[in-house]
Amino acid sequence: MKKKANIKRLLKYLKPYKSRFAFALVFMVLFAFFDWLVLPQLITLINTIFPTGKDSIVPAAGPSASFINVLFLSGDRMHTLIRMAILIPLIYAFTSICDYGRSYLLSYVGENLIKDLRLELHKKLMSLSHDFYVKNSSAKMMSRVTNDLEMVAGALSGIPSTIVKQFLTFLFMAVYVFYLNWKFSLLVLVGLPLIAVPLYVFGKRVRKASKENLQQTSDIYSSVNQMLNGSSVIKAFNTENNEINRFQKENDRYYGTAMGINRVNARQSPFIEFMGALAGGLLLFLGGRDVINGVWSTGAFLVFFYAVTKMYRPLKDLAGVNSQIQSALSASERVFEVLDQIPTIKDEHDAVVLEPFRKSIVYKDVTFGYIPEKDVLKNFNAEIKYGQTVAFVGHSGSGKTTLANLLLRFYDPKNGEILIDGLNIKDVTLESLRNQISIVTQDVYLFDNTVKYNIAYGNFDASMDEIIAAAKNANAHNFISKLPQGYDTLVGERGAKLSGGEKQRISIARAMLKNPPILVLDEATSALDSESEKFVQAAIDDLMKNRTVVLIAHRLSTVKNADKIIVMDAGRIMESGTHEELVKIENGIYRNLIEMQSL
Repeated sequence: MKKKANIKRLLKYLKPYKSRFAFALVFMVLFAFFDWLVLPQLITLINTIFPTGKDSIVPAAGPSASFINVLFLSGDRMHTLIRMAILIPLIYAFTSICDYGRSYLLSYVGENLIKDLRLELHKKLMSLSHDFYVKNSSAKMMSRVTNDLEMVAGALSGIPSTIVKQFLTFLFMAVYVFYLNWKFSLLVLVGLPLIAVPLYVFGKRVRKASKENLQQTSDIYSSVNQMLNGSSVIKAFNTENNEINRFQKENDRYYGTAMGINRVNARQSPFIEFMGALAGGLLLFLGGRDVINGVWSTGAFLVFFYAVTKMYRPLKDLAGVNSQIQSALSASERVFEVLDQIPTIKDEHDAVVLEPFRKSIVYKDVTFGYIPEKDVLKNFNAEIKYGQTVAFVGHSGSGKTTLANLLLRFYDPKNGEILIDGLNIKDVTLESLRNQISIVTQDVYLFDNTVKYNIAYGNFDASMDEIIAAAKNANAHNFISKLPQGYDTLVGERGAKLSGGEKQRISIARAMLKNPPILVLDEATSALDSESEKFVQAAIDDLMKNRTVVLIAHRLSTVKNADKIIVMDAGRIMESGTHEELVKIENGIYRNLIEMQSL
């Protein structure tokens, strides 16, 4: 049932291009017709030009041959030869034109189908929630967007053409051989079920092997991706041989599944050839005997035999298509698995636009865990008033970053709610919520594009003057100006051409240009050296002015000036107050952290 559903679903993508597909179908019918039309002429050619005994009195066979005789076959044998020498190439010329029309139109349809499917898959990936990307390897998703999609594309563009073309060819030839000799035709068609059953068995094996092969392809993508992203760690720990051995095992598994598919495919063609040879041998004996006995003309039998071989050729091609279909169905299952994903975080049907932030952010009885059996936050309550800078500190794993993830609605609380100006953020549109928040994190992500593009990423309508102003406020303009192409310099993958401090300042400039009322700073300076931190901290101080700031910090030196510091442990608030108030608490967590960091 799932197989049929996937085929039906794939065919729905044909709907916008049904007119072109219909024209391609017309060309296929004409192709099959002209491909058949040459056969009666061959009978005429053989019987008229090369007569022997009874053959000399059989000028043609079939109604189309009689029609051709009226037009072309008056006169002697030489005239007939000349006319046939002109007519047969003319028929093949029409055949070639029809084949071109079919091929071009189906290529057009196929390429548009894959374009539409790729766009739909990309849109779906963009709509999925943060947790989807946490659970799924980016390299394996790349495999589905590239390898799996290309396999589906090849099937969509090639399979309809091959099936329809070969089916029509088979149909025209089958009708004609029945016209020539229905008894012999029945003998030929008896062999078809003997081919169909093994093809079905081969198809099931190919589909199973294809699914395993696609999974191995994803593993290969994932392994290569880890090697590229972790190259510095691999070299630092001298684990090159370990990575080579691991990849070799995955590569061998991929080879095994690929060879499994090849073995099945390799068996199909010889099987059909052998069955065709058996039928051909029997037909040759029986038909040849009738020619000797004068029951058939030489031309009629030879063309009958030729038509039968043309009937078996589509079956051979369809066997190859069967393998392609099975592989494409396996690939389509993986593509549809992504397309069928439902975002866990999405707008409610009656979601409203969040008005500009004016009052407070409230975490009310919030409980949340990334996995069901382990809560990171437990009945958490906190309020951040408009214009305040509230810092959250504590040991790693205490739930600080989770607060930012929940505020941005990367996840929803298991219990409780988060309110902005009294509205539950689940009741407002995601776009209006995230438009009012900028985030600067420890792990800065820059796109493999220009400096200008990365600064303007949150506000593509910004002018160049506004981009430069944001860079100056982020203490980034001076180093950007010294880059080879200034603001048009490509930063490399993940900003590889820049230092950590430079990347961080571009990230701050990006947040400044967006100019939101709420700012989340998540360990924004913890990975920097002292000199870089000085420049970045100055930029952050500028960024924090006139904003409501959620400050998540490990270095406590960065939170001393916060309006309120909340100390967390195991998802609960343990202490709360200003820096001066918290350092006075004997054996307090905050005071102990201060002392540890001052050692």
